[in-house]
Amino acid sequence: MLASFFRTLRVLHKARKMFPCSTIEHGCVLKGPLNNLSLEGAVQIQSGTVIHLGGMAWCENKGSVTIANGAVVSPNCVIYGAGSGGIQIGENFDCGPGVGIFASSIDYVKGPHSHIFAPIVIGNNVMISANSVVGPGVTIGDDTIIAACSVVTSDVPSGVIAGGTPARVIRKIKD
Repeated sequence: MLASFFRTLRVLHKARKMFPCSTIEHGCVLKGPLNNLSLEGAVQIQSGTVIHLGGMAWCENKGSVTIANGAVVSPNCVIYGAGSGGIQIGENFDCGPGVGIFASSIDYVKGPHSHIFAPIVIGNNVMISANSVVGPGVTIGDDTIIAACSVVTSDVPSGVIAGGTPARVIRKIKD
């Protein structure tokens, strides 16, 4: 257990050197090869967040997470970019605590060792509120708000507020 703790500290130290403009707080976990991570500019990743970068046998040795400038990932979020396509997050992204973003899922029809991999694209100026979940294959358009505790299983257009389980467009955001 102590060895795992020090391995996590080494990975965080290396990530901070790779992305000097970004802030990665203590208590974050980065799993997988760091070359599958891209933090473009000033990105803040807060304590307790887990980012899975793929690169392991169960995800076909593929995966990636790209987070653009001005993004804030609140505490205790989980971002799983495992599998082909991974996750792309646009500029000025804001997510509340406890958000889960998963580019992979178990294929329950085929069994517990089969996975579904589909890329996630989150546009610029998107806010995902606390405890929401975004599933594989989802695209969220620019200037969109996802309400708290929502489950996003299909694409959400630009310029709307969406929420619920599953998430649906509630209304357009006024200009």
